[in-house]
Amino acid sequence: MSVSSPTPKNPSSEKQPDSSERVASPRLLGCAATLGSVVVTCLLLFFNASFVMALLTAAESNFPIWAKNAEASQFILFTTPLVLVVLQWMFIDYARSRFRR
Repeated sequence: MSVSSPTPKNPSSEKQPDSSERVASPRLLGCAATLGSVVVTCLLLFFNASFVMALLTAAESNFPIWAKNAEASQFILFTTPLVLVVLQWMFIDYARSRFRR
C-alpha cells in the first residue's frame, strides 16, 4: 500500500483573469469616488468664492451701512460660497436621481 503525497497546486496553472475581466476592488472605487467628490467640491468653492467676490466688489456702493464694515463682508464672503456648494450638491444629487434608471 503506497501513500502518495498530495500534489501542490501550481498557481500559474489557474486561469488568470484578462484585463477586460478585472474588477476594481470596492476600496479602490470608494477612494476614487471620494477623491472625485473632493476635487469637484474644491472647484465649486473656488468658482463660488470668485463669483461672490466679484459681486461684493461690484455692489459695494449699494450696500447698507451695516454691510460696509469689514466683518460683515468677510462673513458674506465666507458663508455664501459654502451655502452655494451645499445647494449645488443638492442639485447634482437631484439631477442624478432623476436621470438614473
